[in-house]
Amino acid sequence: MSEASENLPAPVIGIAGWLIPGAGYFLLGDRKRGITVGVTIVAVFFLGILISGVRVVQAPDIAGPGNLFQRIIGKPWFIGQVLNGPLGIGAAIASDMLAQSSYKTVETKARLAEIGTLYTAVAGMLNLLTIIDASSRAAQRERR
Repeated sequence: MSEASENLPAPVIGIAGWLIPGAGYFLLGDRKRGITVGVTIVAVFFLGILISGVRVVQAPDIAGPGNLFQRIIGKPWFIGQVLNGPLGIGAAIASDMLAQSSYKTVETKARLAEIGTLYTAVAGMLNLLTIIDASSRAAQRERR
């Protein structure tokens, strides 16, 4: 592990872990753990999309009626999905682009869609756990 990565502050480790799942561990020098959790999180996210399609990742309509809190609560699963970082945001953009065509009013409602939504959100929550753990490890190193 290089001296530069040893001295990275915890917030930088956390942001790296959000941008690329597992990158926080990787920067801390725990390469095997970083690759293991990164591949697992990305695989669970893509499995959810493969099961149900990209339309299960739907961002709240920020410009819609009502206050921002109401719009976010209308799509609570997106909170977990966005924890996948750019992967979740990119899937939401792709989903929105598909919705611009004749699929504008189509939303996934079947049990299969619930499974896909659950997988994509759980992947984000797993990523949150890895971000917290890697940041905590970085903070402990800073104290030493």
